[in-house]
Amino acid sequence: MASDPYEILGVKRDATQSAIRAAYRKLAKKLHPDLNPGDKKAEEKFKDVAVAYDLLSDADKRARFDRGEIDASGAERAQQRYYRDFQDAESGPHAYSGGGAGHADFGDITDLFGDLFSRRSARGASGGSFGMRGADARYHLAVDFLDAVNGATKRITLPDGATLDVAIPPGTEDGQILRLRGKGGEGLGCGTAGDALITMEVRPHASPAAATTSRWNCQ
Repeated sequence: MASDPYEILGVKRDATQSAIRAAYRKLAKKLHPDLNPGDKKAEEKFKDVAVAYDLLSDADKRARFDRGEIDASGAERAQQRYYRDFQDAESGPHAYSGGGAGHADFGDITDLFGDLFSRRSARGASGGSFGMRGADARYHLAVDFLDAVNGATKRITLPDGATLDVAIPPGTEDGQILRLRGKGGEGLGCGTAGDALITMEVRPHASPAAATTSRWNCQ
């Protein structure tokens, strides 16, 4: 499985949002579980495509991924690096390592200061206490064609039995993902809640002619 969302969607790293959206819709329609019943491989690919699109469709997440701050799943990457991390193993001891006589061991001290500064930054960003953002929750919602065209409000039942009202905007397309901010998993400490990501399935619209033929089909 490719770990790069650009590879998963088959787009270049400088692709526009329109190109990313078009690539996602093409793959979502091809791999949708309802069109591939019993095909576990297609189902897994569909999930990978949804995760990749969730990351690249969010400008902030995409920028952070491009900078190497988060991985393809949206998880934070370790950012702390010290001068001693870049030392050539064959270059011998230097002022920031503890090897050799006459050299003070600053390794633990630099680690200590790095931890203190990172904790202070975390406290400042969260109002004085630790916080971690909650995980995003993913759902699937099937709606009638006219509801997708005109807009509607639908209610879904969550795994814990609670309900969530979903406002479907007019013009919603099959495979489109709706984001409900703060409706996902609870954050840790003072962290904010994650988002609810709802993949829309638009049912085909039966034409009036077909409905009439079906109703008056006498044998």
